[in-house]
This record gives sequence, structure tokens and C-alpha cells, in this order.
Amino acid sequence: MREGLVASLALVPSVFVYGSVFGGLAVQAGLTPAQVLGMSVLVFAGASQFVAVPMIAAGTPLLTVVVTTYVVNMRHYLMAATLAPSFRGFPRLWLALIAHLINDESFAVAVARSRPPDARVYLGSALAISGAFVGGVGVGVALGGLVERPERYGLDFAFPAVFLALVAVQLRRRTDWLIAVSAAALAVLLALVLPGNWHIVVAGLAVSALGARVLPVEEP
Repeated sequence: MREGLVASLALVPSVFVYGSVFGGLAVQAGLTPAQVLGMSVLVFAGASQFVAVPMIAAGTPLLTVVVTTYVVNMRHYLMAATLAPSFRGFPRLWLALIAHLINDESFAVAVARSRPPDARVYLGSALAISGAFVGGVGVGVALGGLVERPERYGLDFAFPAVFLALVAVQLRRRTDWLIAVSAAALAVLLALVLPGNWHIVVAGLAVSALGARVLPVEEP
């Protein structure tokens, strides 16, 4: 667990920053501090929370908000399928809590270390990432959204910067580059023709199938 926590420290500042940006934007959108912090603890899904807040502020019907955020989070099925064998033997109650903490950063850290991922490395990373995000949200809420337009200062780039960093450290072979470039190109093309965030789901599933086809199988 300590290894996973230490390996995630480089990501903590960026996660803290975009947590703070989210906290500030959510307060500006009209949510109360209790609602923002409650969402961050009970939902704990940064990308979906960024999507949900402006929809809630605009008075979007609840069902539309739920469906949209569900579509954004469908990538968690892919991550959970990869992590599941590592958590065999864990009590069911623990699995429910662990499932709640699934996040892109910790998944990337664990997968980069070993295949299949080590369960305790993942847990150490999840503690670091979840703590940084919720702590950042708390700071953003406390400041009350003093920065009205975070994009003016490049703060909005903290979120994509984390994901670019996660991808970069795993591009070691030509086939890795093929998968990454294909995913990026397909997602951009689909974003131009599909409504909402369906490009994330479709590109994720399509490129996962491509990866299963062309990437070599790694023995545990």
C-alpha cells in the first residue's frame, strides 16, 4: 500500500488542483457547500461531477443528469474487469468500498506496476488520489470560487494534464502508440457526430477491442 501511495504523489498536486477548481465552480453554480462535499464523497467521480454541475445549474431533468453521468462513467466497467481478479478473496463489504474508489489515476498506477495489478498497490494509490481530490474540493468550497474563470490561468488544464501524464508513461511499444493514437483520433471524430459524451464510451469499447487484438498477452 505504501508503494502505491508513494507512486501517486506526483499526481496528487494536479488532482488537488482540479478538485479545487471543481469545488469553486460548483459553488458558483449555486450548489451549497454541503451538496458539493457530499457529491465528492458519495459520488467520487471527477469527470462526471464536472459534467453534472452545469447541468444541475441549468435545471436539467434529473434523469438526464443521471444517464449522462452514467455514460461518462461506463469506462469504469473496463477498469473494474481488469482489477477484479486481483481482489478475489476480499470480503464483499470491502469490495463495495473498493469499487467506490475506482479512479483512472490509481488504475494507471497499479497497471503500470504489474499485470495483473497488485490489489494493495491499487488501494494505496486510491487513498492518495481520493484524499487529494476531496481535500481539493474542500479548499475550493472554502474559497467560495474566488477564481471565476479558471481557464484564464490554465487551471482547467489540470484535469486533462493528469490523463496525458498517465498515458505517456505507458507508451513503450509501437503497438502502445497505435492504440493511443487510434483512441484519440476516434474519440475526436465521434465527438463531432455523436451527442453528449457517447464518444467516450464508443471509442473506449472500440479501442479496447483493438488492443485485445493487437497487443501481446502478458503472463502474470
